[in-house]
Amino acid sequence: MSTKRKHLFKAITWNLLAMTTTYIVLTMLPPLFDLEGISKKGAGFLVAVDRVLKLIFYYGHERIWFSVK
Repeated sequence: MSTKRKHLFKAITWNLLAMTTTYIVLTMLPPLFDLEGISKKGAGFLVAVDRVLKLIFYYGHERIWFSVK
């Protein structure tokens, strides 16, 4: 795969993974932690969870793309 094409696919797949993570965090976690009427503290919690998950997923994403020739 050419470098430019690989970078494009990598950017697209990371963006899709990041958007999916945010969607899951914002739709599935509030009911589990009773955060329907979200406060600043609740929003901060969701942002922290989102960032940690994205860091973990980004690392995995990079490892996968590193192996693509």
